[in-house]
Amino acid sequence: MRYEVIHLKEFYPVLDRNGADPTLEMMIQDDILPDKPRPSMIVCPGGGYHMISNGEAQNVGFEYMTMGCNAFVIRYSIKPHQFPQQLIELACAVDYVVTNAKSWNGDPEKTCLIGFSAGGHLAASYCTLRNCDEVKAFIPETKPVQAAILCYPVITAELPTHLGSFQVLSGKEEWDEDDTERLSCNRHVDPSITPPTFIWTTADDFVVDASNTLKYATELQKAKIPFELHIFPTGYHGLTTCRYSTVNNTRHPMCEYMNCWTDMTKKWLRTIFNI
Repeated sequence: MRYEVIHLKEFYPVLDRNGADPTLEMMIQDDILPDKPRPSMIVCPGGGYHMISNGEAQNVGFEYMTMGCNAFVIRYSIKPHQFPQQLIELACAVDYVVTNAKSWNGDPEKTCLIGFSAGGHLAASYCTLRNCDEVKAFIPETKPVQAAILCYPVITAELPTHLGSFQVLSGKEEWDEDDTERLSCNRHVDPSITPPTFIWTTADDFVVDASNTLKYATELQKAKIPFELHIFPTGYHGLTTCRYSTVNNTRHPMCEYMNCWTDMTKKWLRTIFNI
C-alpha cells in the first residue's frame, strides 16, 4: 500500500494563514487491476470542529479500499478556525484529488465525499456551498463530486442541533439568523451541484438530533436529487464503522445490527459509479 501525508498548503498557498496546516492522508493499494481506474473516497472525520476523530479516519478509508477505491482522509483545521476555512480546505483537497487522479490510476469523474457528524456537515457544505462567494474568492473553479455519504451528520444551525459545531463555526455563543442561513446545509441544496447522497443516522442519537438528517433528506427530495436514507432504531453517536477498535462498546447489540451500513453504501456506490 502506498501511504503519504500531503500538506495541502504546499500546493495551495492560500491555506497558509493563521497557523492552518490541513493535511490529506493518501492510502492507495498496489495495482491489482491497473487497467481499471478507481473511484476516490475522501473521508471527513467528525469531532465538532474542535477535534478530529481518529475513529472516523483511516479505518473508514480502509473499508472502501476493499472495493477498489483510492482513499484520502482530510485533517482539516479545527477551533479556533471558523467558517469558511474548513470548506476552503476541503475545496482544495477535492481539487488536488481530482486533478491528480490519473497519476494514481484514479477516475477523476468518480469522487465521493464521506463525512461523519461535524465532518458530515463539512461534506454536505461542499455539496451545497462549494460555489459560495467565500470559497470562490480563493478557489474560483471548484471541482464537482459525484456522490456523498453522510453518517449521523450535523446539517443545520436550526435548533435542535449540535451547539458546539456552530459555536466554533460562527465564533459566537449564540449565532444570529444570518449565521443560521449561511451555515445550514439544508437551506442550500442545489440540484446543479448537490450529488446523489446516502444518509444514515439513529433515531435516538442524543448528540446530533435525527432531525438534521430528515431536514436534509426532505430538501433532497424536493430538489429531486437521488438519495438513500436509513434511520436505525437506536444506537449511540459516533458508531463509525461499528467494528472492533473503532467504537468503545462493540458488544452493544446495535453494533452487530448496524455494521451492515458499510456494505450498503458499497452497493449504493457501485450503482452510482456503475462499477
